[in-house]
Amino acid sequence: MNTAYVLDQAADFLKRIQRSGSTTTTTRWSIPVEQPLCTVWSEGESQRDKKSGFHARAEFSFCWEIRALDEVQWAGRRHFLLDGLASSVTRIVSKEGATLACWSTDVGDHQSPGTHFHAQFNHFDAPPFPKGFDVPRLPALPMSPFLAFEYAIGELFQDRWAKHAASDSHDMQQWRGIQAPRLEKFFEWQTQQMREQRTGSPWMTLKLLKPAPNLWV
Repeated sequence: MNTAYVLDQAADFLKRIQRSGSTTTTTRWSIPVEQPLCTVWSEGESQRDKKSGFHARAEFSFCWEIRALDEVQWAGRRHFLLDGLASSVTRIVSKEGATLACWSTDVGDHQSPGTHFHAQFNHFDAPPFPKGFDVPRLPALPMSPFLAFEYAIGELFQDRWAKHAASDSHDMQQWRGIQAPRLEKFFEWQTQQMREQRTGSPWMTLKLLKPAPNLWV
């Protein structure tokens, strides 16, 4: 079943949030878990040369609570502020409908434990990784919902996605133009913080870092 239409729905809803012009209303932008975006089937492609014995696909959903920026210097720009929940969920399922893997890629707030950008495996009814047990919070890149989805695609389609991602196509150049500056700023910020912190555990320095709101503006 082709679920690409949910991308159009998410894009249209984001445009409506932008057109509303409200800088005080927080809105949930999402692809709901009940109506996920799905990949095509990976026929053993989660290993190189199709050596995996699993036929699987990824189901992707997310929920980000956002609002338009109200700071004068950023007014009218195509940016928004995270103002609450920010979680992207990837579920890998078999052709029989069994859940093979499930994880979330989350953005914390200034009170949350663990690294600000992290991944978790707490979406299961029973151990290991039962719901409500938030350990471990694995360090992650600052992943937008669709960068989190690209990660899953790259895992499920090792050869096919690597070839496509290395191409000079218009779509890939556009994608790089969006993601590369964000990642560069992230690594520059972490490197600067590490250089400024001269004492204590380097890992705890990274774990406790909280980015300024304007880091990617």
